[in-house]
Amino acid sequence: MFSVSVGIPAGVSTRVRLVYRTVGVGELMRTTANTNEMTTLSGEFLLRCPAGQAVTVELTSGQVSPGPDQSLISFTAFHYHAINGRPTAWSVYRSSNWTTGSNRIDPFRFDAADVLTVGSVSWSGSTFEVTISVTGNYYVYISGATQPNRALGMTLQRNGVDVFGVYRSATNGDGVETLGHGGVIYLTPGDRLKVIGEPNTAGYSGPAGRHASFFGFLVV
Repeated sequence: MFSVSVGIPAGVSTRVRLVYRTVGVGELMRTTANTNEMTTLSGEFLLRCPAGQAVTVELTSGQVSPGPDQSLISFTAFHYHAINGRPTAWSVYRSSNWTTGSNRIDPFRFDAADVLTVGSVSWSGSTFEVTISVTGNYYVYISGATQPNRALGMTLQRNGVDVFGVYRSATNGDGVETLGHGGVIYLTPGDRLKVIGEPNTAGYSGPAGRHASFFGFLVV
């Protein structure tokens, strides 16, 4: 898993991408310059990478800053491996924009062409749900990106019940901004997880940018 964070000075539009084999595989962006103080941009990505391959972070446009305490720019990576011989993980993303009407997008649809699963976890390309087969504490993460002047709403559900989400109710942002939220959840065999697009919202997710993503893995 890779985690990236940067500080963005006031009034600056910035794009940062995660690069693997010279190809961008994830992106953080804030294309609105309508800010009057320092802000933080951060995101996480779960990727399968063979040994010996470099993964780097590139500033593709704009400016970044470490902030007043010199801590806002960070790049963290760790190798996910078997927990007591039971590796369990999944990672999916979406590569196109979306808009909801008065009803939820239920389920939220991710791309079927590039689905990562590890172990006995099951991903359904028809219901866009992951089904858990191993009991334990899982780290689960969802992300999305705003469209200009539109609210954003994405909610994680377990067995049809809301758990947490990524939301932006403000509609005065004149650009795209990536947002993410992760947490640890105790899950048991048969539990089903999916993402919902909330009513009257819109989102951005470009090709290979993983702006809208959903991943998780067994911790312990």
